[in-house]
Amino acid sequence: MKNIDLKFPNSFIKDNKGQGAVELILIIGGIIVIILLVVSMYKSYLVDLGNEIDSNEINTLNSSFGDIASKFE
Repeated sequence: MKNIDLKFPNSFIKDNKGQGAVELILIIGGIIVIILLVVSMYKSYLVDLGNEIDSNEINTLNSSFGDIASKFE
């Protein structure tokens, strides 16, 4: 019969060499997810604000052109 080496599973479970790297990767991944969510919400806010500014500027510009056109009549 062959001897079964039971040290492998125990040594594999007790090995903590990569634990720090994995924890760092998880923390960085969590931060990236939070940043992406914030950027997505901020982008939608800026798009809405940009549309509002555009419509206000266009109305102001149209009224300015109307004032200028009335002076040439």
